[in-house]
Amino acid sequence: MMRTATLAVALVAAACGYRFERDRSLTPDADGTIPKVALMPFDTTSYRRGLEITLTQLVDDELRSRTGRAPYAPDQAEILLGGTITRADERVISEDTNDVIVQSSFLIDVEVDLKDRASGTVVGTDTLTEREPYSDRVGRIRTEQEAALAALRDLAERIVYLLETRASKSKEDS
Repeated sequence: MMRTATLAVALVAAACGYRFERDRSLTPDADGTIPKVALMPFDTTSYRRGLEITLTQLVDDELRSRTGRAPYAPDQAEILLGGTITRADERVISEDTNDVIVQSSFLIDVEVDLKDRASGTVVGTDTLTEREPYSDRVGRIRTEQEAALAALRDLAERIVYLLETRASKSKEDS
């Protein structure tokens, strides 16, 4: 089941122009160094509180998984990674003939910011969107909370991928 979900995410991301090249810049370079990344707490402008805390933890977990080490303190890092959840809400996919919601999708938008700590320049800013279908009525697929967590996990992977690609580009430019 998890393998199918991962494949589906990869196919959707590929259709959107994303290419997954895991561990490209967060693995040791030829000289054995790994870019030093500080994870800043994510913020939210959404009325749904707590998602930003979960997203920060999931990005932290993803960074540790790919690099084998914890994020650095901001004053020791080369790159500052952070962002803001700008939208987190339910979108109706289908209703029955009595206008009762049959299936919904949980939608999250995150503005991700990557900054070079030394110069303060923005290395990259992107808005990522993730949708996860769910239903809490007919044909229960999963709950809204389960869909939100799945969307946040997918976003964490995409955020670290964004970091990898931007960090590689900034190294190539220097």
